[in-house]
Amino acid sequence: MSSTPVPTRLLPVAAAVLVAGLVPLGTLAASAASPLVLRDAGGAAVFSGDAAAYPSFATADFADGCPAGTRDGARLTVAAGGSTVVVSATVPVNGGAAVSVPMGSSFSAAVPSGTTAATLSLECLVLSSGIPSSVVSVVSVPVTLTAAGWSVPGQPRPTPTTAPTTAAPSPSASASVGPDPAATVTATPRASASTTPVPVAAGGSDLAVTGAQVAGVAGLGALLAVVAGFVLRSRARRRAVARD
Repeated sequence: MSSTPVPTRLLPVAAAVLVAGLVPLGTLAASAASPLVLRDAGGAAVFSGDAAAYPSFATADFADGCPAGTRDGARLTVAAGGSTVVVSATVPVNGGAAVSVPMGSSFSAAVPSGTTAATLSLECLVLSSGIPSSVVSVVSVPVTLTAAGWSVPGQPRPTPTTAPTTAAPSPSASASVGPDPAATVTATPRASASTTPVPVAAGGSDLAVTGAQVAGVAGLGALLAVVAGFVLRSRARRRAVARD
């Protein structure tokens, strides 16, 4: 089975069509391989945050750099609700090297209230006397806005840190314990069980009287009683004699 040969004069045309078709594909592949990467102050890539934070992130990095002819400077813009707001200063571009532009605003300050979607873009500029004469948006990233913050759709979000579930340890026996208020109350003094009651003198004196003193007083009283008896008997005999 024979094949029909392609005319030689058509080869340049076919080659041109093939190259023209490969160029857009290469551009798309390069764009997909080098997205606009948002980073925090520590250099880590971030995909969400607080929309009211100032700034909302630290820098936006583009590895491919600005294309030829637009390498006078680069900046960031946010488009939402039909308007575009510049949200960074214009930074110098070093040839075709990677571009890093610091964010200079918060998302909530750049978009109208109630906006739920925005587009963050990196623009490369041609400057004339410091004024942009040509602006080319080279890479963009969509941003979703909610009351809770901003996020890049389809990108992972940081997992919130959970509080530890381990129960708090019980106080140890050696722990410092405050004084018990009930224990600080001075107790009423009580008489010792081994103390022998001391008799008090009947005369109302506060001086204590020992057992020997009591015995002496009792003996003296007995002696006085005997003497009084003798005296009374002597008086009775004298009266009897006087009557006789």
